[in-house]
Amino acid sequence: MVITKHAKQRMKKRCGLNEKSADRLAHIALEKGLRHKDLTGNLKKWVDGLYFKKCTANNIRLYGDKAYIFHDDKLITVLQIPHNLVK
Repeated sequence: MVITKHAKQRMKKRCGLNEKSADRLAHIALEKGLRHKDLTGNLKKWVDGLYFKKCTANNIRLYGDKAYIFHDDKLITVLQIPHNLVK
């Protein structure tokens, strides 16, 4: 798995993680994160919007309160899921 420089910066800023922790969390998010097919309702609509906004993203995983945007095995960025959609 490859984590872009941008993704590492976003994880440091939004998650408060150092580089080693960011690598570990990215692996966990890719393996255990919720996929598009696992989602329903407004959360699924929000992920659909992310997919169409970021056309290079072909793998969006939700883990915790963050959305991890992947292109194949390359982590591109990390976004905060809106508070009204987090359960």
